[in-house]
Amino acid sequence: MTECSESSAVFPAGLEQPEGSFRFSADALLLASFAGELLRREEGMAADLGTGCGVAALAFLRERPLWRAVGVELLSPLAEAARRNACRLGMEKRFLVVQGDVASRGTLRSAREVFSSENGVPGLFPLVMCNPPWRRVGEGRLPPSGLRRTALFGTEKTFRDFFLAADTLLEQGGLLAVVSGAERTAELLFSLPPRLHAERLQFVFTREDAPAAFVLLGARKNGRAALRVEKRTLPAT
Repeated sequence: MTECSESSAVFPAGLEQPEGSFRFSADALLLASFAGELLRREEGMAADLGTGCGVAALAFLRERPLWRAVGVELLSPLAEAARRNACRLGMEKRFLVVQGDVASRGTLRSAREVFSSENGVPGLFPLVMCNPPWRRVGEGRLPPSGLRRTALFGTEKTFRDFFLAADTLLEQGGLLAVVSGAERTAELLFSLPPRLHAERLQFVFTREDAPAAFVLLGARKNGRAALRVEKRTLPAT
C-alpha cells in the first residue's frame, strides 16, 4: 500500500515518472484542460483510462477541488507512481488508482466501485478522459523499454477497447474526452461505439506553418448535437 509523505511536489515537473516509461508531454495537460471545458460542473467523478503516472487526472483535479477521479492503469510501476503522485499533491483521497486492463469487465467493475454510493451501489461517471496509446507499430523506431513501448504504441483494437470501456463507465449524457495525434482522427471517429456521439473536434497546432499536432475529441453518450470543429494554437515556447 502506498504511504503518503508530507512533502508537496512541484506540478507537473516534480511528479514521479518511472525510469524507462513514457515521459508525459503537452498532450496530458491538453486533455485535462479540454475535459474541463467540456463539463463545467462544480463537483463530480471522473475516470481516467490509461492514467499512466496520473498527470492528466491530477491536473484536472487541481483546478476542481470538489471533484474526485479514478485512474485505470495496466502497468504496475505506473499505477504505483500515480498513487504516490496523488500523495505528493495531497490528493490521495480524491484520486484512486485501479490497476488492470481497460478491456476487462472486472477492471471496469472495480473502477465503478471505488467511489460507491452510501448504499453500496457502484457509480457511473459524468466524465471519462483518456490518452490511449496512439502511435502505430511500424511508424518510427520502437523504444527499447517495454514500459515505454506499451505506453506509446497501440494495436488495431486499442481505440475500440478504450472507447467501449468509456461507454461502460459513462452515465446517460456523460462525456468522453480524448487526446491523440491528429493523424489518427479518422480512426478515432470510426472506433466510437454507436452510443458515443462525437460532438466536438479540436485540432491543436504547435506551429503555424505545420499540420495539426494533436486532436481533442469530445463525445457524449447518446448525444445528438451537431459536431463542432475548432482550431487551437499553442503558444510558442
